[in-house]
Amino acid sequence: MAHDEALVARVLGEAREAVRGELERLFAERRRTGYGPLYDVLADYPFREGKGLRPAICFAACRGVGGTTAQALRTATALELFHNAFLTHDDVEDVSEFRRGGATLFQEHGVPAAINAGDATNVLALGMLLDNVASLGVRKALLLLREVERMARESVEGQAMELAWIRREVFDLTDDDYVRMAYKKTCWYTVIAPLRLGVICGAPPGPDAPLDDELLSLLELGHFAGIAFQICDDLLNLEGDPALYGKEQGGDLWEGKRTVMLVHFVRTAPDADRTRALDLLRTPRPLKRADEVRWLRERMIEHGSLAYGRGVAEAFYARALAVDRALGPPFVENDDRRFLREMLRYVIDRIK
Repeated sequence: MAHDEALVARVLGEAREAVRGELERLFAERRRTGYGPLYDVLADYPFREGKGLRPAICFAACRGVGGTTAQALRTATALELFHNAFLTHDDVEDVSEFRRGGATLFQEHGVPAAINAGDATNVLALGMLLDNVASLGVRKALLLLREVERMARESVEGQAMELAWIRREVFDLTDDDYVRMAYKKTCWYTVIAPLRLGVICGAPPGPDAPLDDELLSLLELGHFAGIAFQICDDLLNLEGDPALYGKEQGGDLWEGKRTVMLVHFVRTAPDADRTRALDLLRTPRPLKRADEVRWLRERMIEHGSLAYGRGVAEAFYARALAVDRALGPPFVENDDRRFLREMLRYVIDRIK
């Protein structure tokens, strides 16, 4: 069954609008009091319209436990800033050329300026979280900071794993290796943290704010949903229309990223194909040939590696849906609770 397109589009759109308004206010203030040209660069990625998935999950989780949009506004905006800081640094690390329909920040402004912009965006995000002290109180603000520290730590560990595989030319990987890396790199900052942060924002104040053991089910849900999301994103990189996807098609192959589909191909392809693929993957990006990248993509399709990845994503989706159905209080059944459920279907529908 397809997801509720109207509901998902509405909640995503409302989240983008709320965060955009807060970012416009923030950047106007920083331009007024600081070095204006820096904030012109920082405002680039956030205003290239993306899905707004992370803020939407945060808002929906907050309202799904009885909170309000205002309670989660600073935290959801901080999530979007952290996301854009990660993207800015990732693009430098991966030598990516295309982001949200345009040239990457380092292509436009150079590597030093892009790295500085990523650092500055992280600082802005931290400031937004500290502002929660005034509106949510010290206890909740500290709980939110602790969650974000875990999110950031897991994410950089996952990125370090992926970069090490590429640098050390590691190819003898399993699906479990991929899942462990993606759990750290993707699950925490795409689903787990937005869910848990939203619940903390919307929960009652004081000692009734949720503790770790009360948030464990969201870790499991976010793990399964995040893996499904990342595999679908990897599939879109191989199959999606660049004009709709917002990134270059096959960019992961140019960068040598170890996706479930590539790991499957390397593990199961005939020896001649495997040797040719490894020769290509060991070649630095500037020296790769477009016809060889195209050959690898086509062989992965013919060999069934993309179909295999789609099956793995759907299995994780089913596990996420089972956990979601078991969620009870403090969630109440409303449109935001339904959005969190429909969001799972939306992730899978993107690759159908």
